[in-house]
Order: sequence, then C-alpha cells, then structure tokens
Amino acid sequence: MRSKIVPISNIKHLAEAGEALLNRAPGMPGMGLCYGASGLGKTTGIAWLATRQYGVFVRALRTSTPTSLLEAICRELHIASHNRIARTVDAIVNKLAETGRPLFVDEADYVVNQERLIDTLRDVHDLSSVPVILVGMAGIDRRISLSPQLAGRMAQWIEFKPASIEDARQLARELCEVAVADDLIAELHTRAAGSIRNIVVGLGKIEQHARNRGGSEIALADWPKTADFFLGASTRGTRG
Repeated sequence: MRSKIVPISNIKHLAEAGEALLNRAPGMPGMGLCYGASGLGKTTGIAWLATRQYGVFVRALRTSTPTSLLEAICRELHIASHNRIARTVDAIVNKLAETGRPLFVDEADYVVNQERLIDTLRDVHDLSSVPVILVGMAGIDRRISLSPQLAGRMAQWIEFKPASIEDARQLARELCEVAVADDLIAELHTRAAGSIRNIVVGLGKIEQHARNRGGSEIALADWPKTADFFLGASTRGTRG
C-alpha cells in the first residue's frame, strides 16, 4: 500500500475551503468548521491541510481549559506562555499575525461545551485575523449554530460525508500496488458503509491477500467467502 493523501471528494472540499479562508477579503470572517462522523478522514485531512498551509495544529481535550489550550498553541508556535491569560493571548495573536499561520483545533466538541474556550478562540481569530478552523463530530454544526457570535464568524462549513463508490475506486487506484477489480471495490464499499477508514483497511487486506497468492490483480471471485475486510477471518461469509 502506498502512503499518501488521496484527493477524494472530502479532501477536495477541504482544500478549497482552506484556500478560501486564506485568501478571503480583508474584514471578512475567517473561521471554518470541519465536521462529520467518525471514520470519514477528518483528522487525517486536517493534519494534511495544516502541513500544507504551515498551520498550527492543536487538539482539545475533555479536560481543556483556556489556559491549557493556549499553552498548547504556544508550544506549537515555540513561544512562551505567561501567568496571565490576557498576556498569553496577546503573545499568540502577535505571533499568528506576524506569520499568517492558520490555527487548527481538533476535537473541538470539547471547545463548544465551554463558553470561555469559545470566547478565547474568538478573541484569537478577531485579533490576529488568521483563519481558525475547528474540527468536530457530526452534530457540532447544530451546536455552533446556536451561538450567533460564533456562527457569524464561520465562513466555511466543511461537512465530511461518507465515501462514494468513485471515492473508493480512486483510493484503490492510488493506494493499492495491485489492480483491484471493480466488483471487489463495490463489495468493499458496501461493507464499509462509506467509512473511509474501513475502506483503506479493507484495501490493505485485499492487497495482502493478492500478494500472498502471488498475483498482481484481484477480483471478487478471488476473495475468500470466509474472509472479513476489516477483522480478518470470519466464521461466516461476507457474501452469499
């Protein structure tokens, strides 16, 4: 399996939104929200975009406070935090404004539960004018929409959706080093129920099976009925 980011539909949407935030007109809001169910590639996609844009990437925790989140941002910026929150915010704002680096906050579900954390990130966005992109689970968009001050700053709403069959085909073409027939890709896509994580795991097992057989291509007829795409051998068939 090749190790690379494949520009499937979710990644294309994310890249377009990221560029729009960076290149927005002066005075326009510059926050974004990337959201969707687990397994759709949000964290991988955001980490890729953060690297591409030389962004600052931090992860919120259940235990996060304004102080701890600001300290995490300081560590990524390689600057010192201060005893007073206001001074730490000033230091972060100055560094972000100087460098123009966007800020990415993963696991933002923990942020929207705390008004002080929301206010802190709003301050960083407003004062630095750099993009601030939050990443969260499905449903976080509804919670943010209940906060007019935060929702009004959201210029990009990036929903990660289940993989289409064409996404699965593209992943197979670009990740697998064996040729995977369309009927096997279709079966994997159905079993994965649109989960990009599961599709990638399944493609890895498919490729390994093809290599074990000494082949350079594999079709549905070559896939054992007792094999599972995700968990290994199964006592029941994956297809009738």
